[in-house]
Amino acid sequence: MGEKDLLKTVLREDIGCVIHFGRVFMKPGKPTTFATVTIDGQKKLIFGLPGNPVSATVTFYLFVLPALRKLSGDKNPQHTLMKAQVSADISLDPRPEYQRATLEYRDGNHVPYAISTGSQCSSRLLSVSKANALIVLPA
Repeated sequence: MGEKDLLKTVLREDIGCVIHFGRVFMKPGKPTTFATVTIDGQKKLIFGLPGNPVSATVTFYLFVLPALRKLSGDKNPQHTLMKAQVSADISLDPRPEYQRATLEYRDGNHVPYAISTGSQCSSRLLSVSKANALIVLPA
């Protein structure tokens, strides 16, 4: 994403890719890139994920995994979405945000609680290792 980020230039100029997007309005994962190229008559998909481990993991789950599922013939490649109660107030960012969390069912409730895994810094891998869900927060 900085001046040393040559990915889009290499994809476009050296490989001949069509870049469909080079930034996304989300947190984490802003520098995510998606491109396609046709080689020997076959279209290839190229995902450029962010360098931070948490950002790369979140964008993999949101963009790459559904694409792999679709390519594998899955008729419903998108993730399961469900409503949950948050266990504490959450401040909203100007961008849509995907916070790492764990889901728990309490007191026979049919709606789970989403509990933050702690600090949501994009370099904090511990927030991913404890998570079993992403909280989708609006901008």
